[in-house]
Amino acid sequence: MKPFSGNGLCVVSFTAFLLLTTGAAISQTTGAVYINTNQTNNEVWSYTRATDGTLTFAGSFSTQGSGSNASNLSSQGAVALNKNGKFLFVVNAGSNEITSFSVQPGGHLTFVSKIPSGGQFPNSLTTAGNFLYVLNAHGTAHINGFRISQTGALRAIAGSSRPLSTAAPNPAQVQFSPNGMLLVVTEIDTDKLDTYTVDSTTGLATGPDVQDSAGPGPFGFAFDNKGHLIVSEVELSSASSYTVSSSGTLTVVTGALDDFGVAACWVINTNNRSFPQQYSYITNTGDGTVSGFSIAVDGSIALLNADGKTLVLPSNSSPLDMAISRDSNFLYVLEGISYGGLASAQIHADGSLTQFQDTLGIPLSAYGITGN
Repeated sequence: MKPFSGNGLCVVSFTAFLLLTTGAAISQTTGAVYINTNQTNNEVWSYTRATDGTLTFAGSFSTQGSGSNASNLSSQGAVALNKNGKFLFVVNAGSNEITSFSVQPGGHLTFVSKIPSGGQFPNSLTTAGNFLYVLNAHGTAHINGFRISQTGALRAIAGSSRPLSTAAPNPAQVQFSPNGMLLVVTEIDTDKLDTYTVDSTTGLATGPDVQDSAGPGPFGFAFDNKGHLIVSEVELSSASSYTVSSSGTLTVVTGALDDFGVAACWVINTNNRSFPQQYSYITNTGDGTVSGFSIAVDGSIALLNADGKTLVLPSNSSPLDMAISRDSNFLYVLEGISYGGLASAQIHADGSLTQFQDTLGIPLSAYGITGN
């Protein structure tokens, strides 16, 4: 079903569709948002982003693999762009594969390749330079490395498989550090964070260095511009921040800060270095809210709103993963499980959020969103 825009509990912006009296469009396409539908016949749905932040459906593109469909991925990072935005990678959890696409103008994707993930139920992936790592969450959970060719095709790195702290820790995310020298994995059930150092030549990871989470149920995370790690904790709906050494040692800065929501899960940070302040946002899947945090220079975090409610979505929206525009002006929230929506919000200079569009008709199986 083709998605549509409805106002629901928010005001829909039609600016992108209005014309000046001269016939010129007010807004021009400047970026895109991509969603992993996670369907049995898996697809990536693409939306072009106008300069005012509004989204327009651009097309659906087959991964030629299978998603997990009714089985939730329970992860962050199920779809990812490489740093220059030239290639898009997506997990196929149902067929244990990774698909790569080349990114074309207008939000269109061209299938490049599909390759086994090296394990069972790949649910998260991350790229840095010419390397990609995937998290295989089922069976004996582990990470596997791949080299990205100039065309976007993937080739497995021999001997790259690395274990987690235990065989079945219910892992939620794998992510490179900004400099590509470290990997981090969150383990929900064990309350552990795993770090690995990565050889810049071979791409081989060393580890894990298994460390305690500051709060129970670490789920999603994101690095800020200074390399601090912001982590959500689903069990008590809290967030923690850490400094990260070059060897992967984590030191708590702010520990288990309550966000007053229910089930804090996905994390994303603003990334515009010209902003005087950096912000972090966490979705509370259980109560349909997004909590915003300010990030201090030392990595400490503080709630933007005393009640933790920086953005209030419909109560049944179950907000999942998020994407942010490259200029950090717009936040996009995947609303899943039973709602099937994509909420668009403007990020203001003080970190506050104003929703202006709610794109409905997203497959209820969808998990994973990225954009530029």
